Amino acid sequence: MKREKNILIVDDEASIRLVLGRAAERKGYAVTAASTIGEAEETLRKGGQFFAAFIDIRLPDGSGLDLLVWIKQNRRQCTCVVMTAEATMNNAVKAVKKGAFEYLVKPLDLDEVEQILDRIERRLALAKTAPEEVLPFAESGDFEIIGRSPAMQKLFKKIGRAAASHFTVLITGESGSGKELVARNLHEFSDRAAGPFVTVNCSAMPKDLMESELFGHVKGAFTGADRDNAGILREADGGTLFMDEIGEISPKTQVKLLRLLEEGKTTPVGGRKAVPIDVRFVAATNRNLEEAVAQGHFREDLFHRLNVIPIHVPPLRSRRGDISLLATYFMKRHGGGRKISEPALEELEKRGWPGNVRQLQNAVKRALVMSSDDPLLPEHFSKGAEEAPEEMQEWLARMMERETGNIHGLAVARVEKELLRLALEKCGGNKIKAARLLGINRNTLTKKAREFQLR
Repeated sequence: MKREKNILIVDDEASIRLVLGRAAERKGYAVTAASTIGEAEETLRKGGQFFAAFIDIRLPDGSGLDLLVWIKQNRRQCTCVVMTAEATMNNAVKAVKKGAFEYLVKPLDLDEVEQILDRIERRLALAKTAPEEVLPFAESGDFEIIGRSPAMQKLFKKIGRAAASHFTVLITGESGSGKELVARNLHEFSDRAAGPFVTVNCSAMPKDLMESELFGHVKGAFTGADRDNAGILREADGGTLFMDEIGEISPKTQVKLLRLLEEGKTTPVGGRKAVPIDVRFVAATNRNLEEAVAQGHFREDLFHRLNVIPIHVPPLRSRRGDISLLATYFMKRHGGGRKISEPALEELEKRGWPGNVRQLQNAVKRALVMSSDDPLLPEHFSKGAEEAPEEMQEWLARMMERETGNIHGLAVARVEKELLRLALEKCGGNKIKAARLLGINRNTLTKKAREFQLR
């Protein structure tokens, strides 16, 4: 039994105080409840010693985050857990950065509450031999990563903790899942937020120019180098460099990047003097870099240098509970007050979304443009890739009945057009990525896209 350990619950909902209190009491803790910040501070000022505090963000007399800060300053031995009914990343990261041990989204999962209490116990036991390091945190702005699913809540917490460090981060995830948005949040929630955030799409950069573009060059370093070029890295000095599709960099660039990560300085192409660079590196890929290492396409030592803090962005199909939330959010952002019907949301939740959040956002935008109805209905959303085979079978059956004599050519053209459309949608319109995905030449893709009137 743990009756000597008290827990403070601060929430203006009586039902939350009751349910959470009973869960804590079953674990053997004594419980004190408050419905406002004022009540909580009065209890704490009277000398109450608390093992943990569960704090709602929205309270009648202010933000629970302010109470969190007060507790961290005046009752450092009390571990704080923040609760909210909102599924936004902004609150999650702010809470973690201000010192919250955990972040819970309502409705509460009592099994998760009990697990958190057990983790706090283990944490305090470890703290007796290894005091917790207090990391600096920075204020931040508004963000657009949202999600109520456990996978996204886990991601929010990881971003908050990673933002507080200076270590390199490797973000993995499928195209369209939001890797760049994660990188931007890592920057904006860090102490480098006032510095530049520079993005480099490694797959779009010609390999023969990659080294000079990244590291810079001196005048006369090669044919056409008629002036000094500081390079992209110098542009990011004092801030964050986000290298998207890091798996596409050339072997020569891999060597130079590894040296920079090891030494903190680099030499421009054709130069003799090493220049110090103060940059936080965040890289991203939709490839399996470990497999690339095994195949000899990517340096193992560079992989480990980049993968200090790994962050995986889950695909949309693994968090279907967020689809309606995201679709509604995109409607508010792009719809000018128009609504989306429940049947339409149910239809969207059934789809596979191979292009992830980007594809969902594009589907909402397309429906808004193609229809003036309000609310939007299921028929306003074109079929996803998973319905294509059935639709193709119906089309082929009709063509067989007509006996046109050119079914093969028509079918190939139809499939090719749909294939190009899906590839471009999955890659966000990036023709280089789409061509690589399909295994064809970029010029071929551009020609075919023009032929099929695909943008």
